[in-house]
Amino acid sequence: MDSAWPAVEPGLLSFLQRVFVSPLRLDAAFDGEADCEEMLVEAFPHMVDEEKRNATAILLQWKAEVSRPLKRVRLVTVSSAMHVLPLPDVLNVQDEYQRITKTSVHCILEMHSKRKQKKYREDAPDVRSKKFDSERKKYSLLLAQVMINAQLPIVALIQTLDDANSAWIHIFAARRANTLKSRYKVWKPFEKWLEMHRGYLFPQSVKDAIDYMQHRVDNGCGRTVPESLSITLGMLEQLGRVPDSARISDDPLWKGHIKSWTAELGEDSPPRKPAEMFTVAMVIALELLVVEEAATIFSRALAWVILVMIWGAMRCDDVQAIIPRRSFLSNFGLKLILGKSKTTGPDKVQKEVAVHIFRTISLTGEDWLRCGFNIWESDEFSFPRDYMVMEPSKDWTKVRRKFVTPSGLSSLIAKLLSTLSCPKRSGIGWELMPHILLLPDGLESFFSGHSARNFLTSIAAVIGFSRDERAFLGRWSMGMTSSEEYVRTSRQVVFKIQKAVNRSLVEGLEEVYYEDESIQRLCDAAEKAGANPNRIKKRHSVLSDWGGRQSLGGIYPTLTILDGDWNDHEDGDGDDTDLAAKVADMTHREAADEVHSAKYFITVSRRTCLRRLHLSGCFVKPDRCCEVSYLDQVTADDFDSVCQACKKKMVAGCGRENGDQSSSTASSTSTASENDMDEVPL
Repeated sequence: MDSAWPAVEPGLLSFLQRVFVSPLRLDAAFDGEADCEEMLVEAFPHMVDEEKRNATAILLQWKAEVSRPLKRVRLVTVSSAMHVLPLPDVLNVQDEYQRITKTSVHCILEMHSKRKQKKYREDAPDVRSKKFDSERKKYSLLLAQVMINAQLPIVALIQTLDDANSAWIHIFAARRANTLKSRYKVWKPFEKWLEMHRGYLFPQSVKDAIDYMQHRVDNGCGRTVPESLSITLGMLEQLGRVPDSARISDDPLWKGHIKSWTAELGEDSPPRKPAEMFTVAMVIALELLVVEEAATIFSRALAWVILVMIWGAMRCDDVQAIIPRRSFLSNFGLKLILGKSKTTGPDKVQKEVAVHIFRTISLTGEDWLRCGFNIWESDEFSFPRDYMVMEPSKDWTKVRRKFVTPSGLSSLIAKLLSTLSCPKRSGIGWELMPHILLLPDGLESFFSGHSARNFLTSIAAVIGFSRDERAFLGRWSMGMTSSEEYVRTSRQVVFKIQKAVNRSLVEGLEEVYYEDESIQRLCDAAEKAGANPNRIKKRHSVLSDWGGRQSLGGIYPTLTILDGDWNDHEDGDGDDTDLAAKVADMTHREAADEVHSAKYFITVSRRTCLRRLHLSGCFVKPDRCCEVSYLDQVTADDFDSVCQACKKKMVAGCGRENGDQSSSTASSTSTASENDMDEVPL
């Protein structure tokens, strides 16, 4: 290979051999005369032009002469690298393959891509809780840094603790991540203003706070800015252990300015108004979309979520607080358990709260509640998670196992509303007109994330329900009554209002609900956007004067109630006189049970939440119970009590008589206290 070097003068040749190592690399260093001259000028800036031209000519001639031999060398090198393995005594094929996959850039990039895709597809089941905790820790530490910069009295105390970082997080008690985030965002501009105009990072007197707030008011700020700053300042001074006599937030001069600024800013700001209500036509269209099998699966699932928000008076944040594994649909209706939300959680008076929707709620006669619940119970949607709605695929035909924030859910709802078709009467029912949009020209932006929550409560107020009764709809009455009283009465009150509103819309009541005002506001918004308001009014006007009452002209209830659907036999309580007959009949029921193949099922009492264990084939029918879970394997933590009929069969199956039972199992009867804890030889 040494003979392949160009025949240039020795000094230049020594330089080329040192820099390029091999003729192959030198051949690849330049393509033409310009590249060659540039290479020589960079290496020898003081080279005479004549020598430069001679060297360039020699190198170009050399490149032309060795092009074919060097091409063969390159082919041989590539072929040996691709197909020739090391000697057998050095490395085997499997080891060489592993070495290549672990060192090749292409393999590493592919592994990284697959790992990212897997992480994207499979979020952790507790991703919402982790995100909440991460956000809370982040803003706790940011606010802690504010106190450290200000050298508040709490800093010296925290520094004496063994774990200062944990202490800074714990001093903010049970404040939510969103609360700490808003406090930090309010304080940060004030801190920057102090640094720029005063040279320090925390107000030293009431003058600093008033001057800053006056500056914000003069430049035009929101009505809530003064009050928000005062609350944040008070929180930092309280947690920072600032002496009462030195607290700016308690200064009468500061409080007077806050009230005055709030009043001044309130005069110029528009009045607050509730979120715009959904029209009845939108509710009908959503029901029809849930049962429309030709629609994309996520569109149907999200339409069901919106209907649940409407009849459950829920916010987007409430929806993402639903615990899917504890949600169930029974003959009484849908029950959703809200875990950690704005008003519930381990640190709140109410650890969790239930949302109830009556079973036959429907305006169209379609069983949208069952159809949508089946979608969310399907394999694609029922994966372990601590939130309700996940992220859809691009075409909404699949879902991704990724958490959607409440603001993201609001955006998904707006996108669905923009594609909602207009409903029309079809005989005694309703159908969708696929090519006619209910909210064209961007009118979906007229509604907000709270619009769904405003529907049921507004109609309930119109038809005569009191404020105290309506407080149960949005779970506002949790703070007005004791927790036990709320749990006992909430479902009955909610069902009563839901049935009345449903009946009012379907066949009308003496207290009539007119939605002309809501439709007119929507038409005004359409006119401002350049759309035809008359067209919008025609598409949304579905209520008319049927029989002298404003309604849809249907017959309530719109869903058929079958015989036996409402048998509230959930606990399996009975008399010992017919217990033996029931035990004998269980064998025949096991053969006829075709719905679930699990060996056991557990019923949950509606009143006391007592969990009672049953064998498959028990005289207690699972489909008649309020809440049921099926298990093949049972642990002691899964149940509180055992059905007496099933217990006798278990004992007989173990080859033991009643007298052989332990005292803990023999002393219980079917009418015993619901707090008993029975031990069963499984």
